[in-house]
Amino acid sequence: MISRYRDIIFLLGAGASAEAGIPTSGEMIRRIEMLLNENEEWCAYEKLYNHIKSSIHYAAGLNGLFNEAVPYNIETLVNTLYELERNEQHPLYPFIASWNSRLLALAGPDFKKVRDFRGLILDQLKQWMSPDDVSKADYYQGFKRLQEKLNFPLRIFSLNYDLCVERLHCDEFRVETGFGGFGPQFPWDWERFEEGGIGPEPPQVYLYKLHGSINWKRDHDTKQLFRVEQIAGIDAKSMELIFGRDFKLEAADPYLFYLYAFREASLNARLIVLIGYGLGDSHINNMLTQALRDDKERRLLLIENCDEAVLENRRIAVAKTLGVGNDQVVVKIGGAKAFLDTNELGAELQGMIPKSSDAPF
Repeated sequence: MISRYRDIIFLLGAGASAEAGIPTSGEMIRRIEMLLNENEEWCAYEKLYNHIKSSIHYAAGLNGLFNEAVPYNIETLVNTLYELERNEQHPLYPFIASWNSRLLALAGPDFKKVRDFRGLILDQLKQWMSPDDVSKADYYQGFKRLQEKLNFPLRIFSLNYDLCVERLHCDEFRVETGFGGFGPQFPWDWERFEEGGIGPEPPQVYLYKLHGSINWKRDHDTKQLFRVEQIAGIDAKSMELIFGRDFKLEAADPYLFYLYAFREASLNARLIVLIGYGLGDSHINNMLTQALRDDKERRLLLIENCDEAVLENRRIAVAKTLGVGNDQVVVKIGGAKAFLDTNELGAELQGMIPKSSDAPF
């Protein structure tokens, strides 16, 4: 079967980079809690952290969510700290009679400890996103082999901040990220994602980083986005990472553009491949639901580490979460490395593409 270039799209979640030595969101929480217990610099924020975590779980409990059902991870934590940091600038502030007295004591004057704690987490995130041994991500080379087999540009949408996909870029294999080079003289340009927009030949990969990137920086005066080769010079609190919060819908490039591109691509695709994505982003889930309901023949392939014994239950649970038919969801056991190292992966994916209703036979 010959597939069209729009037939397959990929969505990468945190699990896709876990085998590359980059911790998942949940693993980051575990490491933060270790630092709070063992590191002298972090110990000063332990009581503040405990208060915030317990408050998040309390709020979830009011909505009937307990234990593992509570959506608590690094994104939830950083988002909460961000909202608390706004303090009097928060639009709800005038409607709140008083802040929790214990929180006020723990947060310090002008919520300084909240700001400092958030900055400490983001600074640590920079280190986690830059592992010493980048060769651990060599399994991403599977995308190169897959592109050669399919012989059309791959469209990869990523919720990750790391650079695992970008490192595939070379003279013979171009990864289009929206930038013509490094530095402020090469600002992000949406036209680079248009068919035939830049260069004589299309790239091998179009990469859409929906939640930002560890090497993005925004010009203070022009507000234009550009990328840098060395992330050490990026202030942690100014990193272009949106952590999945509603700010992804802001007008600033490229977040709204990327979400629209994902919506359009999912409505055109015949097969949507999710790698390491735990369905923790409501905006993305809503678009997946829309795409699957729009075409009952459209299929969702989820690559996930789970036991054979719970495979069928997991498939049903995913379908239920998205509100679609069980037959539209396929779950394949394994991590990103095993999947991308699969022999004849291209043929396997092509075989999963539902036959178009307008096909001649």
